[in-house]
Amino acid sequence: MSTILIRLKQYQQAYYSRRLLRQLDDRALKDIGVTRSEALREARRPFWDSNADALNAENESVLIAYSVVSLMFVAGLGLTFYLSF
Repeated sequence: MSTILIRLKQYQQAYYSRRLLRQLDDRALKDIGVTRSEALREARRPFWDSNADALNAENESVLIAYSVVSLMFVAGLGLTFYLSF
């Protein structure tokens, strides 16, 4: 059962990360070293297409972008939560 929950969490993370990646402006993409075409190509992938075992040099920058986007999202949520009180 825990394997299913882990996989669902991975799907959810891929979905939200790709959605956020699609919304980044050119300046933010440049900061994380990803071109607009790379970001859009990654954002078009379906959430279930998130095989972490298939890493190569070409998509390493996109994985770094995921980390940055996720961090920005969490920080934004924290700031929104903090400012709402």
